[in-house]
Amino acid sequence: MKIAIDLHSHSGYSGGVGKISLEKISESMKKKGIDVFGTGDCLHPFWFSRLMNKLIEVEEGVFTLNKKDDRYFILQTEIVVTAPISKSKRKSVHVVLLFPSFSTVKKVIELFKNYGIKNTIGRPFITLNSQFEVSDFFYTLKAIDEKIVMFPAHIMTPDGIFGSNNPITYLEDFFGDYASKIKVLETGLSADPEMLDKIPQCRERNYISNSDCHSHAIHRIGREFTILEVNSIKFNEIKKAIEGDGIISTYEFNPREGKYYASGHRKGKHNHPEHFFTEHNSNLICPYCKKPFTKGVKHRIEELAANQKLNIPRIKQRTFKRIIPLIEVIAYGLKIKTLSSKKVIKTYNEIISTIGNEITLWLKPVKEIEKDLSSVLNENVLRAIIAIHKEEFTFDPPGFDGEYGKLKIFLN
Repeated sequence: MKIAIDLHSHSGYSGGVGKISLEKISESMKKKGIDVFGTGDCLHPFWFSRLMNKLIEVEEGVFTLNKKDDRYFILQTEIVVTAPISKSKRKSVHVVLLFPSFSTVKKVIELFKNYGIKNTIGRPFITLNSQFEVSDFFYTLKAIDEKIVMFPAHIMTPDGIFGSNNPITYLEDFFGDYASKIKVLETGLSADPEMLDKIPQCRERNYISNSDCHSHAIHRIGREFTILEVNSIKFNEIKKAIEGDGIISTYEFNPREGKYYASGHRKGKHNHPEHFFTEHNSNLICPYCKKPFTKGVKHRIEELAANQKLNIPRIKQRTFKRIIPLIEVIAYGLKIKTLSSKKVIKTYNEIISTIGNEITLWLKPVKEIEKDLSSVLNENVLRAIIAIHKEEFTFDPPGFDGEYGKLKIFLN
């Protein structure tokens, strides 16, 4: 069977995140078409307690809010690991962990206590002092339960393993010999498989796409997702699919939408009178303050493609599609800026009641979309949906230095 997964999220205990309800997450999953969702922050004591009280295990390592529900959860967290990469520089890397059971989570919480880690925020912060310690830490995690799944998060953003903050060239430069055990990489919002395949070390690993959402809002959950082929919805089946040959396709942001695609400075960062960015200026110097731009993903990928001296061919056939959240498409078509507008929400619900869920919409052929929705929708909205389906859209200017790109849909 094919299932849609989104296995990287955050609870209300992560910084910059408001209150998040499991019930509202489940509602958004149904509208979106997400079958399995990562709980976020499961090592945090208060969120862990909430998960323990709310979730019911219906299959091995898979949970629901009630036994009749067909929206499932997997225990998940993101951690931040920091270690030196030279005598004068440290690098912090975000990593996603998936756990097969509450008992395994409890053991990991105890392990973290031994490392002196305080779970007072959603993303525990682990300070280590060498590549050997990083490697040993992850081997120790796996020794607790070999079913634990680990993958580097949003690998090209500044705090990703290949990101611009204190950059490195090879996975081993941070993970030590544990790098050989890493089977999966998360693409993140500012990169997609086509871009990552330019990097030799990425080519021999699987790619997974997740929303990394900090909200239960419908335009956040499932904004990126992955389609898997599994025999059943069980933790081990999902693990096997992610780490093996079960990834059918990923659904990605257009990288130009991502907040770190291009190099540049945001408006106001140095009291600039305007936004500006560059995709081609190799000097990456701000013409106003003469300080370096925040280096974008596009530039980092070009660097890594040139600097990784590895003869690794492109042997995997990646299947992926660039999309954007449906509610944003509707707002664009209606020329309404506020996603929570009653007219936007009404139109969204009309589409969902007709089609079933958002993912089903993106899987349908264009002719079927026209047939199903032509009598339901405003013509501009229908044209916008079809344009997104055909990938006839871009973001101009693209995202840079923490600011999302500006959507432009070609409605000819």
